[in-house]
Amino acid sequence: MKKLLFIFLSLFLFLFTNSCKKAEVSNTSTCTNASTTSHPKGFELQGFIDSYVKQGIPGISLLVGDSNGVWYGAAGKADLENNITYAPCMVQKLGSITKMMMGVMVMKLVEEGTLHLDDKVSKWLDAKLIKDIVNADQVTLRNCLQHTTGIYDLITNSDFYLAVLHNPNKHWTGEELLPFVRNQTPMFAANTGVKYSNTNFLLLSLCIEKITGKSHSDLLHEKVFTPLKMNDTYYHTHDALPSITAQGYFDLYNKKTLSNVSNVVTGSGNGYTGVYSNVFDLQKFLMGVFINKSVISSASLNEMMQWKKDQGSEHTDFGLGIFRINADQGDALRIGHTGGDLGYASEVYYFPKTNRYYVINVNYGTNGDSFLKPTYLQMVKELADLVRK
Repeated sequence: MKKLLFIFLSLFLFLFTNSCKKAEVSNTSTCTNASTTSHPKGFELQGFIDSYVKQGIPGISLLVGDSNGVWYGAAGKADLENNITYAPCMVQKLGSITKMMMGVMVMKLVEEGTLHLDDKVSKWLDAKLIKDIVNADQVTLRNCLQHTTGIYDLITNSDFYLAVLHNPNKHWTGEELLPFVRNQTPMFAANTGVKYSNTNFLLLSLCIEKITGKSHSDLLHEKVFTPLKMNDTYYHTHDALPSITAQGYFDLYNKKTLSNVSNVVTGSGNGYTGVYSNVFDLQKFLMGVFINKSVISSASLNEMMQWKKDQGSEHTDFGLGIFRINADQGDALRIGHTGGDLGYASEVYYFPKTNRYYVINVNYGTNGDSFLKPTYLQMVKELADLVRK
């Protein structure tokens, strides 16, 4: 989510002068975990995350699984203002990893015969609702899942961020977000290219609710979170957040200082962002989808893994709600999703050739440019290499 610096600065000033508003992410409470089991890479992994906290990352929680078992740990602070240490049991915002969970939920609905991937969006959404959203009358649910719609990306609209600036705690509905997409130039003609757009999952969430007559939030719980016993997973703004939610930070001033942006709502709860979780629940999700295949069938997972090359990256392919990263081939090939929001970043990746995986949560926003963004990008690159060794 690329954003203009002046919006960040204005947003900080607005939040500072409106601090009397009720915070949904309040001071972070402590939680404790049992000690991790012994792992031959344990010392190295702990040293790895410790080193990146020393480089400025506020807090990190990491879980790694391989043939030697599972290691988890954390470093840094979940709440800088109150000196609360980050622990693996703490939850944080996952950003676009929400989309992978949406993709799994959609495939479950397909298995049940409730939904058909090749239905057009226009079959389910009123013409008035999608009026002047270029390409929306031509694309299917499959196109939305695989980012082949060409539809303008909501979160690239500076007017949207100005609206967030004026009402940072607002719980947006999908219908309220659509005006920021109307009369915008598409990225390409429908189904002629592949490029990431958050609007795709906004439209998908609206279609799901029209098709099923249920909240897509309720369906995420019913089809994904509850079956996998993801008891520490929440979908904001539909679910209240627990006291063990880590604070989120960003360098708003571009002066190598961290500001707390935990309570800025960037459209959470509309299909493209909003899930909060910890590394243990993310492990349950990853295991249930890619290893045990207990939440959707192998056939559904294979359907999700029909890849198309991302026009924005030579090393990334898009499936239905998931990514494939193939930078180095061999063991480096991994499947999953990245996530980011104003004050948070996460990754969930599985290495299918070696049955290894990792999940990482970081309470610093990396979608906007800042002094710590290169540090974060270097960290996750090194992490992928470390896990696959």
